[in-house]
Amino acid sequence: MPAMLFHRLLLSYLLLLGVDVHGLGDVRLRDVLNARRTNAKVTDESSLGADVPEFVGDVQTRYVNQQLNHFDASDTRSFAQRFFYSDRYARAREENRNTYAFLCVGGEGPALDESVLVDSVHCTGDMLELAHILFEDGHKVHLYALEHRYYGESYPVFREGGCSKNRTTSPVTNQHLVYLSSTQALADLAHFVNSRSLDGGTNIKWVTFGGSYPGMMAAWARSKYPHLIHAAVSSSAPVQAVLDFSAYNNHVSKVLASANVGGSSECLAVFQAAHGEVTRMVHDATQHAGLADMFGLCNATSLLEDRNKELFLGDGLVDLHTQGNNPSCDRDLCNIGKICRTLLNDAKSFKPVTALANLAQRQRDRGACINIDWTGTLDYISDPVRGVEGGLRSWLWQTCTEFGFYQTCNMHSTCPYGRGFHRVDQDLEMCRVAFDKSGVQVATAVRSSMEAYGGWKMEASRILSVNGDIDPWSELAIHDVSNPQLPTYQVPGASHHFWTHKVLDSDGLEIQKAREFIYDTVTAWLETGSPNEPTTVN
Repeated sequence: MPAMLFHRLLLSYLLLLGVDVHGLGDVRLRDVLNARRTNAKVTDESSLGADVPEFVGDVQTRYVNQQLNHFDASDTRSFAQRFFYSDRYARAREENRNTYAFLCVGGEGPALDESVLVDSVHCTGDMLELAHILFEDGHKVHLYALEHRYYGESYPVFREGGCSKNRTTSPVTNQHLVYLSSTQALADLAHFVNSRSLDGGTNIKWVTFGGSYPGMMAAWARSKYPHLIHAAVSSSAPVQAVLDFSAYNNHVSKVLASANVGGSSECLAVFQAAHGEVTRMVHDATQHAGLADMFGLCNATSLLEDRNKELFLGDGLVDLHTQGNNPSCDRDLCNIGKICRTLLNDAKSFKPVTALANLAQRQRDRGACINIDWTGTLDYISDPVRGVEGGLRSWLWQTCTEFGFYQTCNMHSTCPYGRGFHRVDQDLEMCRVAFDKSGVQVATAVRSSMEAYGGWKMEASRILSVNGDIDPWSELAIHDVSNPQLPTYQVPGASHHFWTHKVLDSDGLEIQKAREFIYDTVTAWLETGSPNEPTTVN
């Protein structure tokens, strides 16, 4: 949710302000200063929707005590990590054949709530539905969701002398963020599994589930702790960390041209032509007033600064939300098909740049203007007071210290936006200013993550990787079909872990097939092996 990471990865802050995004981040960095004024929305990773599910009352909110630093025995500081539990499918029946534990792994973004074990986009269509199926077949399944450290309510709080509930300093200063990493979070998960004896959750088979970054964590939990985690379902998980993720926007071009989701080569051509024309105009100061008027900028003079030009053009002039595409949505401009139809219809009467400007205007709140301010954006994300809510600085920190994932639009790419206006040096400047991390340090951190986890060459077993071919994050997911220990499944026409959402009548056949494959694979794995296996790959 995928995210957060770079120009399109500030999911946390935007969710906080009511801009619905999806996964590792399908949002432009410029929206940090404009989030309250945009109305282009797709599925919210944290919302329940209009209907309140009937099972909310059976979900318990609990806390587990975690070490702040699992890798320093002399550090005795700890914090309360929040998790959710339901015994809905673990209650006594006349006959129960086996007992399992399913864990929905938390990740980046704003707080989880009880809905995560009822009806959310996180683990509903795969984990919860399979738990129900197994329960009806006579098995018990304990349900858990564990919040990731430094997100939601699971922030360590600091004061001189250690952690305390009386927070006296922000937990997302650079000094404190050193305790935020995927390795620390995986150690949290291992300790959590070991602590579940009161629920009958030990000495049984655990399966982790997650989509986007939680999908990465679900896979790595099985890889690093196979004696605790029996199997994993890793959905839309970009396990191949990369600094310059130019393939993301190259994939966006493919989606715009894909007839499977309502795109076309004509749509892509108009989109590229419009951005090409704006690219020419932005280099001519006499054209800036016209651009500001066409695309609703608050101040035309902002385009005199090179970084502001990049912020304006490098991540697209309209919101595509490719990774959150929903073919069955019924709102205006809510998917690729509707965007392309609108753009092509206008292109019959206007030049491509005018058609694109009309589309951008329809996506904005009436009367609102867009503030293009690179310096102000850096100031905001560098602020540990404002950056604590919604997980903004937490996720940006992880991109600068572990993953990169910077969605560039380079000059010689097939990116559909302003080519050459989003280079990786822009993201590295963000890391330097916000976290005092040099470009060399960021690049080294990404390589270290690859060495630690293996990327596409992960050494593990019983990890199912599921990906949608419309999702740009699928470029970094496991697709190798030659390893039976790490099966993969590609969902035609599907976006970012769409199959983990609530099961709906509008779900297409391919989504249904994906869920059936997940159910069959995990059920077969549950029938093999023992709960406590050695730490070697089997």
